[in-house]
Amino acid sequence: MQPSDYVLLLGADQYLRERVFSGAKQATDLPVWAATEDAARKRNRTFDHVIEADPKNAEALLEAIRAHSVQGRHPRIVVPLNDWTVDSANAVNRALGLGGLDATAVTNARNKYAMKQALLAAGVRTPRCRLVESEQELSDAVADIGLPVVIKPYDFGGSGGVVLATTHEEAVAGLAESKAVVAEHGSSFNIRGDKYLVEQFVDSDDEVSVEVLCGAGRAEVLAVTEKYLSPRPWFAEMAHLVPSHRTGDPTLTDLAVRSCTALGIDRGLAHVEIKFGADGTAWVIEVAARPGGDGIMDQVERAYSLNPYWLHIGSYLGADLLDVAAHAVPARTSAIAFLKAAPGRIEDVLDGKPLPPEVRSFSISAKRGDRSEAAKNWSAREGIVELEWDELFTEKTALPVTTARELSEQTFVTGGLVEE
Repeated sequence: MQPSDYVLLLGADQYLRERVFSGAKQATDLPVWAATEDAARKRNRTFDHVIEADPKNAEALLEAIRAHSVQGRHPRIVVPLNDWTVDSANAVNRALGLGGLDATAVTNARNKYAMKQALLAAGVRTPRCRLVESEQELSDAVADIGLPVVIKPYDFGGSGGVVLATTHEEAVAGLAESKAVVAEHGSSFNIRGDKYLVEQFVDSDDEVSVEVLCGAGRAEVLAVTEKYLSPRPWFAEMAHLVPSHRTGDPTLTDLAVRSCTALGIDRGLAHVEIKFGADGTAWVIEVAARPGGDGIMDQVERAYSLNPYWLHIGSYLGADLLDVAAHAVPARTSAIAFLKAAPGRIEDVLDGKPLPPEVRSFSISAKRGDRSEAAKNWSAREGIVELEWDELFTEKTALPVTTARELSEQTFVTGGLVEE
């Protein structure tokens, strides 16, 4: 090991990913660096060093990295932590001969249309879809797939711009809404937003996500997370619970592993979202070549007493940690749920009341004067609550969402309606 080497993490300074640094230090003795634009104004003392570059821009990263290389400091590996950095991290790895994901695997994980084609080619059950841009293409897709359909950007995340349509008129309005969300947030996340998916709807709210540690020729499921969605026509994730009562289901495990293999993901954690139809049939909705977001990794760590970022970063560094994932056993249940005020203007925020004993953290992000809107995506939340129970549930429980709802009702005072 050269003392001048370092590990560069991209997206590690994102909210609810604070445990990344601890996992990195468990994976390596090397200094742990991060990247951000305007590092002087966004000073982050968690990391050993922060380079000044847009973590979503491979060319900017390479320029900054090469400037440090002149001084004798070189990255051992660049590790992506969110969707927006999967492409840039692995492009830098390939450019510098450091390894990383194959370019085709990155495309399959970032372009949802390419993802669907790769899954279908491998015989993995996933909803049919069409790629559209115009209203005429939308009409053709709806006619082909049949109502209801889900409309979504083909390269976004966080449920942004994802809408259910049960009529042709709703489909037209849904495409317009999806385009509006991309127009608002696309530049921040480097989203192209030039095409949209029209997808067959799996009529179910029974959904899980599966964290899979991938390796060359082998993959192992680490954890299964129960997901709780907002009311239709949107699909915002309002709570996550680890472990799901479906943990250990061999059919689910096999499907998640085959999905990662189909996309060519051969290192790091992958995040596989799976829905169950009314007849129990499992459908792969999406696969991401990075750890789960929304604080899911924190819940995995509490439930399993194992930092999943250690496995993700260690895998990128070449360590074989598949047996660690395969033999991880949960000792308790942990959950994160999102606070949601009633629609309207928030007139007051009432804090300080006693919290239920299962609450491990409670954080309010909204303030007086804010507008509370319908739970369309990640941006329409007013805070978080993390919960823990010294038991493993054998069936789906509503406790995360009911607790968050009760705490929201006693915390937020809203008045007046917000125009949609």
